[in-house]
Amino acid sequence: MAALDINSDVDEVEMHSGMEELKSRLEVLLGAVPEAPVDQSERRRVEDEARVARRKEQVSAAGGQMLTAAFQFLSELLPPAPDSPQTGQLAGELKSRLSECLDHEGDGPPKLTITLPDDSALGGLAESIARLMSLKQ
Repeated sequence: MAALDINSDVDEVEMHSGMEELKSRLEVLLGAVPEAPVDQSERRRVEDEARVARRKEQVSAAGGQMLTAAFQFLSELLPPAPDSPQTGQLAGELKSRLSECLDHEGDGPPKLTITLPDDSALGGLAESIARLMSLKQ
């Protein structure tokens, strides 16, 4: 404080620390609020939330790829159907109705969300996929 006080009789100030320490002390004296230490638990929580969000996004994208592949597979298994106006019209109507259910977020891919009837449905889905995967073995 003596260094900043014009009326002070102090003509010399001893420094036992570095220039950064002096700058930080002067900033506090001049009214700057010192930076608060980073809350490590909050940082970990935010990182965990980001990790979970990335994982959900990856699973969602993989699920979309899986459904697309499954319908492509079914399309290959079905007997060829002659092109008819009714088939084209029905496909167009289905596409239109499904398009109404899409979510478009920014520049990302469109999202189609499904709702399971209850928690047990996830178990049934996992069991079905496991059974399909075991057929290969």
